[in-house]
Order: sequence, then C-alpha cells, then structure tokens
Amino acid sequence: MPDSSSFPRAYRSALAPALAAAGVALLVALWWIGRPLWLDEEIMAINMRERMLAGFTRPLWLDESAPFAFLIAGRTLMLVLGTGERAIRLLPLAFGVATIAAAAWIGRRWMSPYGAALLVLLCASSRWLTVYTGELHPYSADVLFALLLPALGAWAVDDPDRKTTTRRVAMFWVAAAIGQLLANGALFVTPASAAVMTVFLLRRDGMRGATRAMTPAALWLGAFGLNYAFTLRHALASPVLSGVWAFAFPPRDAGLGESIRWLATALGAFAFKPGGAQLRLLFWTASIAGLVSAALAGRRAAWAFLLVPVSGCLLAVLRFVPMYERLSIWIVPAMYVGIAFLADAAINGVTRRAVRIGAVTMAVVVAIDVTSEGARGAMELADNPGQNRSLDDRAAVRWLARQKQPGSVWVTTHYGLPAIWWYSGIGDTPIVELSYQPSDDRCPERSDVADALGDASRVLLYLGFRFDDWPHGFDDLLVQQLTRWGTVAAYRPVSDFGQAVVIDRQPGSHGITTLRSLNPRYESVPLPPNGCLVARPATIAGFGSWPP
Repeated sequence: MPDSSSFPRAYRSALAPALAAAGVALLVALWWIGRPLWLDEEIMAINMRERMLAGFTRPLWLDESAPFAFLIAGRTLMLVLGTGERAIRLLPLAFGVATIAAAAWIGRRWMSPYGAALLVLLCASSRWLTVYTGELHPYSADVLFALLLPALGAWAVDDPDRKTTTRRVAMFWVAAAIGQLLANGALFVTPASAAVMTVFLLRRDGMRGATRAMTPAALWLGAFGLNYAFTLRHALASPVLSGVWAFAFPPRDAGLGESIRWLATALGAFAFKPGGAQLRLLFWTASIAGLVSAALAGRRAAWAFLLVPVSGCLLAVLRFVPMYERLSIWIVPAMYVGIAFLADAAINGVTRRAVRIGAVTMAVVVAIDVTSEGARGAMELADNPGQNRSLDDRAAVRWLARQKQPGSVWVTTHYGLPAIWWYSGIGDTPIVELSYQPSDDRCPERSDVADALGDASRVLLYLGFRFDDWPHGFDDLLVQQLTRWGTVAAYRPVSDFGQAVVIDRQPGSHGITTLRSLNPRYESVPLPPNGCLVARPATIAGFGSWPP
C-alpha cells in the first residue's frame, strides 16, 4: 500500500484513465439512446444491407463512397446483430472507444500526467468527434487512425535497438495497410508519418538500414492497390461527388494569393467544425505552438503530428481532399495533440515564468472551449433522443407504412427516398419522387404528377429532409396539388420538421387543403411563384441521374 507521500503522484497518474473511462461512458450512453438514422446514415446503411460482399467492389448506390473493409465490417454486423440503430452503429462506437484508448497511450508515452489528461479530455469531449462516433459513417475510424498512425511511426524509431525498430516499423505498415481499407484518414496521414520514420532512420542507420527497415511498405502498397481498385477510382470518377464537393476546394484558376486567402477562411471554419472550438484563432495558435515546441524539444511524435495539418492543407490546395467539416476530421487529432503538448511543455519544459503562464493559460482556455462546446452538443443529443437533424424518419415512415392499403403509392422528395428505402424496404410499394421546377408559364391542369400516380388509391406522403432544392412554400404547394385529386385521410406531424400525410384518391373525393389547415403550428409561407411539380418513378439506380 503506498504511503501518504505517494498519493498526489498516484492521483496525477489516474487522471487520464479516469477521464478515458468517463469519455467511454459518454459515448456508450449516447449510442444506447438509439436515435433514428438520418439521410447520410440511411444511404450508407442501404448499401450495407442490400449488397453482397462482391458488390462493394463496384460503385455504391445513392452517390455514396466508403472504404471497402468498413463496408464489409458493417455488413457483417448487420448479418449477425440485425439492422437496429444500436447494432449498426456498434462499429463507429468501437472506433470511438479505441480513439480514447489511443489518446491515453500517447499521453502516457510522450507527456506528463497533466498533458495526457488534457489530450484524453479533448478526444473524449469534442463535439464533432462525439457526434460522428454515434453515426454510421467511417469518420470515427478516420479519427482513430489519424491519431494512431503518426504515434506508431514515432514509436517505431524511438527505441535505439535496431531489431526492435524493424519490428515496430513492420507493425506500423501493417496498421497503415489495414487502416486505409477502413478509413480514408489512415491513407492521408501515412505519407507524413512514413516521412518522419524515414528521416530518422536515415540519420541513424544510413540508406541501407533505412531501406531494410522500410521493406514492409510493400504491404501498404498492395493494400493501396486494392483500395484504389475497390473504392478510390469509383469516388474519383463520380461526377456527382466531384460536383458536390467542388465548393470545398480553392477555385481552379486561383493564384497564390487567392489560394492563401481561401485556405485561411477554410481553416477558420475548420476550427469550429470539426475542431469543436469557438475561439478559432486561439485554437490554431495553441495547436501549432504546441507541436512546434515539442518538435524542437526533440519529441519525434510531434514531428509526425505536425505534418498532418500540413498534409491536409496541401491536399486541399491541390484539390485532392476537401477541407470541409467531416471530410477533414482526420486532421483534428493532431491539433488536440498539439494543445496537450503545449500544456505539457509549459508545465515541464519552459523555464521563463511568463511564457509558462501564457502557454498554460492558452491551452486551458482552448480545452475549456472545446469541452464546453462538446457538453452543449451532448446535451442537445440527449434532449432530443427521438430526433436526428430535427427529423424522425423512423417514426414517420413506419407510421405511414401502417396506413398502407392495396393500391397505395409512396410520394416524397429526392432526399426523402433513402428514409423510405431504409425503414420500409425496397420494391414492395412503388415510390413517386417529386421535385419543384421553376416555370414562366402556368402549370397544366393535368400535370405528370397525376400520370405518375396512375391508378393508386392512396398516397403516402412523407416530407422529410430539406435541402437547397426545396424552396419555401414547397410543402404547401405539394399538398395542395395532391389534394386536387383526393382527400386527406390522416395526418401526423413528426418531429420538428417532418410531415406525414395520407391522401385517399377514391372516386368523388375532393377538397384542396394545405399543411397550415392541418396543423396551425405549421409555419405558412407564400407558395413558390411560377413553379410546377415534376414527377418520376423512383429507383435506386436512378437516384443520382435526375438532378433534384
């Protein structure tokens, strides 16, 4: 049993593990809520549910892209555990828990107990890291491998024994090879991590020793070939994906000055989402200062992590990887390591009192900023367990499905289709997809909407996910048009924005209505001027072929 003098030190050493345990408990609690899926998750889940393993080597449906092994792992979980929200989100949860464990290991190896605790706190409480750990995306895997691989690269060259180094370098390349099949973040950080390993190996062992140690890189190159054949080439060739993310790159004809201004704006936005900080300039200052100071102090891990944001900026400016929210989340762990290094250096390494106080204050303020923003995000998730992005596709679609009768037809908009395909199934009932088309002329009395509905006796209308294609007043316009040929048989407002309407088209039914007349709380806005509804049968294959 330790004596009384050892208790303070024991308490310091227990800080990081205690925070890690609390962080894992938070992730598990939010996962246990089992919120309904939202649009992006539904698209991913449909691909996993409907495809056999060989199907993941071809372009995915619904303009989706994801690493090959991530899809296989998700499909396997569905087959074993089912398609409930908790079951299919178990994979991102596992990556989130592993991220906290990796942060604890990094802190224990390269930092004081206080620096380690700060790193764990940031990784466990960050708003967007928490959000994406609770959703069916590969983004939590991006975070894990972007945190783990630079650390493994530094760990590999930390030991002076050459046999140990060779074994650890091989472990790095195995992790990098597996990682890139699970997470794009692993692919993006590997070159920088490998560069740091190579430089230190060249300095210590010369060209021959470095070449021998780096031989396992061939395994990574083989995995890259598979990754390119199965995933990357499809994503790069997709006109939809390139068009969607074109705004997240600098203009093609941008000069140096314009590219720098664009990058500065993008980095400012990055600090909040996905960085999780309101104090954007302070976030970047603390992160970079911590990484630079630790690198100059001789910590190899700091060099590896410092090259991560540099890689992100280069990949964005060269138009390879978007600098936008969740697609750049793989840069976030390196920033958190920098903040923790800053606090650690101030506590242990900087001799001038004023500098120490300033550095500690900066790191603590940023940590409080990130943690408080994360707490707000977690409370928002907990306060609305039945909603996701202010919608409840699960309740709406299942309620409408219970109203289904022979001769029914689903009606929704472009971004409402995945909700129906996921929560109701594919192919059992026809779906009509409606969109709004501006027009200088009056719409015809009998539009193609009536033709698309055909002989359907009941319309199951779901108004769910909103996007730029959905002008103000579209909801009322749509309900008005549909009730020209039928009467509202049932109505249910679902969540803050979702609307579920059942319209019977029996002979003699009549009575044009609006959502405002169905629900006085509905915010009525003027109908879109000079616009018509356009309809077509909805199919999985045609999802991206008809601009919404």
